Amino acid sequence: MRLKLQNFLKTPVMQKFQEKLSNDSYDPVRAYAVFLVMTVMYYYHADRFYLYAFLAIPISWCMMKFYDFVAKHKWIGPLCYLVYMFAGLELIGMIVNWGQRDYPISFLVWFLTPQSVVSFSGWYTAAIYLLMLGFLTSIVYYFAKTRYRMSMQFLIMLIPLSFYAKEGQHMPAILVIVLLASYFLLMIYCRMLRDTDKQRYIPSSQGKISIVMYVITFSVLASVIPKPTITPDREFIDNAMSYSSWSDILMNAISMFTDTTDNTVSTSNNTRTIYYVNSPESLRLRTQTYSYYNSAEDSWNISESYDRPFQDLQEPMTDKPQDVLQAILDAAALDQDFAETYDLTEFAGMILPEQDLRELYLYTRFTTQVLPSPTRTMLLGSEVSKDQVWQSAMNTVSAPNFANGVSLQYYPDTYAKYEAVNPVLKKLSNQNYHDLLLDAIEILENREPEQAELLIRADREYNHAYSYLDFVNVSDSQSEIIQTLAKEITAGLESDFEKAQAIEQYFVQQGFVYDQSYQKANGEDAAYFLTQSRTGVCYEFATAMVLLCRSAGLPARYTQGYHLNELYNFKINQHDTNYLIKVRDAHAFPEVYISGYGWLSFEPTVPSMDLPDSTKAENQAVMQWGFVILVLALLAGVIYFKLPTIQEFFFRKKLLHMTPQTCAVALFQHMRRQLRLSDSTTVQELAARSRFFCPADATACFDAFFAAIDVLLYDCDCQNQKKELQTQEMMTALQLAGTYLKWQAFREQFLKEQAQQKKLAKKQEKQLHHKKF
Repeated sequence: MRLKLQNFLKTPVMQKFQEKLSNDSYDPVRAYAVFLVMTVMYYYHADRFYLYAFLAIPISWCMMKFYDFVAKHKWIGPLCYLVYMFAGLELIGMIVNWGQRDYPISFLVWFLTPQSVVSFSGWYTAAIYLLMLGFLTSIVYYFAKTRYRMSMQFLIMLIPLSFYAKEGQHMPAILVIVLLASYFLLMIYCRMLRDTDKQRYIPSSQGKISIVMYVITFSVLASVIPKPTITPDREFIDNAMSYSSWSDILMNAISMFTDTTDNTVSTSNNTRTIYYVNSPESLRLRTQTYSYYNSAEDSWNISESYDRPFQDLQEPMTDKPQDVLQAILDAAALDQDFAETYDLTEFAGMILPEQDLRELYLYTRFTTQVLPSPTRTMLLGSEVSKDQVWQSAMNTVSAPNFANGVSLQYYPDTYAKYEAVNPVLKKLSNQNYHDLLLDAIEILENREPEQAELLIRADREYNHAYSYLDFVNVSDSQSEIIQTLAKEITAGLESDFEKAQAIEQYFVQQGFVYDQSYQKANGEDAAYFLTQSRTGVCYEFATAMVLLCRSAGLPARYTQGYHLNELYNFKINQHDTNYLIKVRDAHAFPEVYISGYGWLSFEPTVPSMDLPDSTKAENQAVMQWGFVILVLALLAGVIYFKLPTIQEFFFRKKLLHMTPQTCAVALFQHMRRQLRLSDSTTVQELAARSRFFCPADATACFDAFFAAIDVLLYDCDCQNQKKELQTQEMMTALQLAGTYLKWQAFREQFLKEQAQQKKLAKKQEKQLHHKKF
């Protein structure tokens, strides 16, 4: 059976097929297409991109064969391609439809949205994989084998790079090197190695070696040569999309679809401007709150009644904090027992500093349903009516359009840190704040009814906040680690404000690190961040503070929005703007309910550590891979040039442990390979070829050597008439090996003399050439 299979494989048809398969396996066109798909899939699903690359190899091979068929048939080929294209699009459409059954946004929006913003979708990823595989293999084949256009191939290489560029991400250094190397290999193939109507490429080992050396040299030089550090201006590229219609659709689609949020907030480097702002100060602006933390998935979820109410609430988020505090102090001035009971004697009758009502103007070219606003937004300008605004204590202000911009009035959170206000807040605690408000209302209701009414609303807000705390605590299973840590941080502190400030400062005091490049592993939740990694982005810091505050008995909520800090002077609709909000300014922070003040935003995120610039870091990574490739290339070169010596060493060692018969077989095959003779060469022909370099005085020795090999190969039984020849001419394995060493030494000496003669002949020819001229 084995012999039949060997004979079948040696038939002309099978040898031709094997030769064709061998040539196809090293097709640079297909390799280039596969690498392009790899880079795209690393962006969409880095954890499994090796699997996508593995599957792309056989699929692309089948596709390339189909494209060969299309190219060879003038009429039926294009028709088959149209059928193939429509069938592929139909399959992708089916996969997209399956994905949309349990995913909140459409495939187009998911495709256009940076992947750091949306969650992973298996069906959508499979659809983009098939789409990219079909599209990239088609255009690479067309511009490599049908029409040679290397400039187009370069533009094709920019397609996967654009996926990273839209989010300001860096492609991994090794992928950059491999992609560029495959591009140059493709260029060499198209220029020199492919068959054309006028020429046919005949492969040779020397040609392959030179190509490999060129590609390796290019990869190493392109990697290790220092690159300039540049800061690209992405403003035009990112904002160019802001004027197209699909951008409005995109912003609408993603603005309110997410019922969950994960740690991808604040990791985008997209510089597209989405809001123009005129603000008297740098602010934290909120767009959405999230109530429930899922430690298993390290994500936040909304509550429809608190984070996204179905109907507008007519009450404002809170009254002016200064007025609430002033009413409490006035009650202390009117009733000494009240002041002593709540330790407010030293502040009785004190006049608090004025809390400014400041104005904020926002404008956007997008149609959006969310309006970034400060925590304590009170009123809106005339552009948006009051009944169009959500004014829930658990939700941000929202407006349906920004045709003329929106003016907001707000009370700054910095008021809580005023030197005159801060000591008063440190006297107030949620443990007795409700009783304090009831007693103050009783004191003021006959003397200052307006202040009494104000405190009634403050008590209502207090009850609302603590009912929220009870509401989320029912669903949240707080970690014992977080509960223990919260008690340690707030030990000995009484007031809400002191506890919140202690938790806020904990991250700075304990050396937590802000690092956008940190990659969290599965299972790393808030407890792991607080006790193990101590490294993350604003998501981790905000999440940790919210959970610590809740464990300390303070109502707190996780808030996402933007950090307003980039200055930019511009005029829009007769309004001067002095700040920009870009996609990369996305920010997460906690809001905590403080007795005597209301909801107040905090900033636990520590300043960014002094990390090297991302461009420098990427250049260093590329250079490191370049040196790795250089070392591997040098090692491979040494092995390649020393391989015959290494093989010869181990071959000679094996000879010593062989029987005479196996030694003769091994020597015969090895000596034929050394002289580059065909498999049909006989022992006599090998002996005749060896006489060219064996000296005359060693002829008898080598005649006996080859005679012994001939006997051992063909007449190893040596019966009857050949017994005498066997006893005379047979050698032991040790004798065969010794004679082979002499044969090898004579051969090497002959090759060295030939090389010297050629060198001398070239030198003489060169001297003769100089004499003629």
